Amino acid sequence: MTFHTDNTLISNREMLVDLVMTPVRAVGRFIVHVAEASAQARALHEINNMSDASLKSAGLTRSQAFEMVLNRRS
Repeated sequence: MTFHTDNTLISNREMLVDLVMTPVRAVGRFIVHVAEASAQARALHEINNMSDASLKSAGLTRSQAFEMVLNRRS
């Protein structure tokens, strides 16, 4: 047994699981980041292709629409 970074005791098995899962979690976060970036890029592209009239009918300016996409976080 050893201490974890938050000073809690963990077993060798828990250390091994943590060691194995760290890169798996990192890959998962990377995939999520790429998917979110891709969706965000598509949304920005769609806004860019919208006419000013359609944005106005939605009650938005182009900059407000861009801000909505860029500030959206899940």
